[in-house]
Amino acid sequence: MRRMSDSATGSADHAALQNRLLGLTRKRLEKFVSLLPKVLVSDHPDAIHDTRVWSRRLEQVFRVLFPKPRSAKSRKLVRTLRNVRRALGECRNIDVSIDLIQQKLDSGNSQTIREAWAQIQEHLRQKRAAEIERSREELTRHDIIAFVTRTQALLQSTELHNGPNGILKKGVAEALADWEEAFAAARESPEANQIHALRIAGKRLRYRAELLAELGETPFKSLAKSLKSLQNELGHWHDCLVLLQFVADFIGRPDFLVNHPELGRVLLTEMEKERHRNDSTLADVFESAEKIREWRARSAPED
Repeated sequence: MRRMSDSATGSADHAALQNRLLGLTRKRLEKFVSLLPKVLVSDHPDAIHDTRVWSRRLEQVFRVLFPKPRSAKSRKLVRTLRNVRRALGECRNIDVSIDLIQQKLDSGNSQTIREAWAQIQEHLRQKRAAEIERSREELTRHDIIAFVTRTQALLQSTELHNGPNGILKKGVAEALADWEEAFAAARESPEANQIHALRIAGKRLRYRAELLAELGETPFKSLAKSLKSLQNELGHWHDCLVLLQFVADFIGRPDFLVNHPELGRVLLTEMEKERHRNDSTLADVFESAEKIREWRARSAPED
């Protein structure tokens, strides 16, 4: 009788935990689908940013709940989220660059430097207006109602035979292994593509760790917190890199340097300063990343 009772209790706990996980998934779904329409009617930077963030959070749930080999249905859901995020990616890049330039305009630089940055800012604002229209046109190709219907149907048919915690911990372990590989590559060769890969791997790991933290797994709260701090540092590094690329494109327009040599000289000097400042932040990034490696040695569950 005791064995049957223990078995029944375990099954009940399993079912309760699975329901909590699916409930968290539905909340992420609700958040994402509530944000997407805002982008279609509002060009506020926060709407664009939040839509991209919640698409990542929802995607990582899908990747954990529906591991490889994935069905065609789950692959389609993930593909939709990635396409939405990519459609808004350039707008987000422009927004952060406009904001960074505004900080420079507010910092009290010389009038010549301010005029140079102001021209780029206006150029980006014009570019953003066109990019918003392009993004919206692309987003209208996605049937959000069909996306919700397919997601709910797939969640209703989901049965986590290995237990929700086991599934999630395996997903975190896989993401952590990918993150450590990206970190090692970035330390060995701190080129832009390697640092960017570390940034993306950190996002995937963070959003998976957040799920376990929300389910009451206390050790993963500190991991999620450390990853958020690292993500902020890498985000600033990435934003500066994007700004430098926009400046390079602005200067590289046909005949620009011929017609505006003084403006070009000022911007090239500013670019060099910005590049050096951005490169110097990598030491702090790697120091923060080491703390995440320490977390694994101290708190990660055994395989």
